[in-house]
Amino acid sequence: MSEQRVNLSEAKVLVVDDQPDNLELLCRSLEAAGCNVQVASSGQVALQIAMRATPDLILLDVMMPIMDGYETCRKLKEGEATKDIPVIFLTAHHDVQGIADGFRAGGWRASWPTRARR
Repeated sequence: MSEQRVNLSEAKVLVVDDQPDNLELLCRSLEAAGCNVQVASSGQVALQIAMRATPDLILLDVMMPIMDGYETCRKLKEGEATKDIPVIFLTAHHDVQGIADGFRAGGWRASWPTRARR
């Protein structure tokens, strides 16, 4: 099987997380891959940025105060300008209910490692 390469130099990625350390880590990794990265520390701010900037992808934390990632995703999927933006949930939780909730809200799920793997 041949490896496919994706050019990320034009990709606009919105990273949404209320934890500054997570934002910094994700931003550094994505920028090193050539992505244009915008950040939001809440669901409300993410909605505003997504409406204005129309990112190619949204990486969205599940557990945030006031508006969690599920609600944020549902609101994105209701908006005409944002409904087709792919959303990947980032979470340290691995429970079946949380995964199902994420799919019902309209997103995908990626596990956020809770410890380094060896």
